[in-house]
Amino acid sequence: MPLNENVLQSEYCQKPKAPNGERSKIDKKNKDEPSANVSTCAFSRRTGAMTPVSVYTPSKKKNALLTIRDDRPIFRKSESKTNHKGVSEMMASGGTCMSTYVLPPAAREALATQSRISKAIAKSKAKEKKEATRKIDLQMEKTAEAVTSERVNYEKLIERHYNVIKAGVHKIRYKKREFEVVIEEASTVFSSEKALLDLDPPCVVVGDLHGQFNDLINMFLLIGRPPHVKYVFTGDYVDRGMMSIECIMLLFSYKVCYPEGIYLLRGNHEIARVNKKYGFYDECLNHIPNGEEIWALFQRCFNQLPIAALVATKILCMHGGLSPSLTTLDILRDHPKPIRNPFRGLVNDMLWADPDLAVHEWKTSSRGSGFAFGTNVIDEVCHRLGIELIIRAHQMCFDGYWVVPSHKLITIFSAPLYCNLYKNAACVLKIDDKLEVQIAAFVPESPNIEQIIQQKQQLWDPTIDKLDPV
Repeated sequence: MPLNENVLQSEYCQKPKAPNGERSKIDKKNKDEPSANVSTCAFSRRTGAMTPVSVYTPSKKKNALLTIRDDRPIFRKSESKTNHKGVSEMMASGGTCMSTYVLPPAAREALATQSRISKAIAKSKAKEKKEATRKIDLQMEKTAEAVTSERVNYEKLIERHYNVIKAGVHKIRYKKREFEVVIEEASTVFSSEKALLDLDPPCVVVGDLHGQFNDLINMFLLIGRPPHVKYVFTGDYVDRGMMSIECIMLLFSYKVCYPEGIYLLRGNHEIARVNKKYGFYDECLNHIPNGEEIWALFQRCFNQLPIAALVATKILCMHGGLSPSLTTLDILRDHPKPIRNPFRGLVNDMLWADPDLAVHEWKTSSRGSGFAFGTNVIDEVCHRLGIELIIRAHQMCFDGYWVVPSHKLITIFSAPLYCNLYKNAACVLKIDDKLEVQIAAFVPESPNIEQIIQQKQQLWDPTIDKLDPV
């Protein structure tokens, strides 16, 4: 009889037949004692195993079935009652009180065949699972290689900015992936910096750029590129000029490559409501596919920019100026980031404030945001914070710089021929190891320009700290 893979019919479970003459003797004997010559087993629910036990003759009712599931036979008890003596002994030996049946050789062979088939199926499934896992791992490796290949080559990207330099406005084409990667990685670097940077000299401090990309390239060529020269930019990289995208992409690329070779502070034009009005937003929309999306990425990155830098604990650099809220440097140092769209308070003041010699203390700024402060405020703040010089930007100076009479505050502007409307010069400040500050000027051609530079080369002599044992 062929074996059904799910159910073995009851004839496999019946006791062996005896010849006619001996049938009555065997039946009589089976009523009194078990047969020890027939291999039998019972299924234990507790251990999940088949346990050899003594055989008791089951009821002759023919609806007892043997069901095979998961390689283990599970016996279904017949509907008739079977009260055999020795059940307690069987349970004590690890069996169950379920009815047990005789398994002829054919049934045992069927079970063994079923077990082999199940094991083969399980082995095949394990092999398929292993192969699927191997394919997934291979795909992940290919994906990782693809992501790595998509990573921006910053060396080539930076050199592209120098190779395409030419007069006038010339746009550099960037891939969307380049925007996303550069902005994301730059934002990661900025997020690790505090709102107040503590820096060591020497360094070069740069003022407003306002999208004048050619002048930025000229400055790097004349003074030196990062990381050979450490730079501190004081903000206003975008707006008004026609190449704001190129300026900010070059600076961000340098920041990712040399995090300790260039530092970028936030200016008031790195606020979304400002650069959406004064040119950067329109430049993104007009020259970048998905320009609004990229502009939004830039704004999230701008929110991570530091606000000020302290050089050798003596020179404080920021974009705008002072604030009545700046009582200690720790207040600024511990200020949380990101700083989203500041419009009042300490950060807003430091991005918008201006010095005014006509003001005695504090006055509301004519810009509509921040304060105007007088020279007495400069002296008082320097004394309270323990600093000797404040370097700021934020205002155009026709000479490229402007110094208050007390020499405790210097304003610098680094965009010459501003917007092609003014004949102004530009400058950056060089701070050496001894904290001596000198200017590097970028000016329109003039017959006596060398004489002017020589006369104004030395701006500020550091005073000796009385607490310094040297």
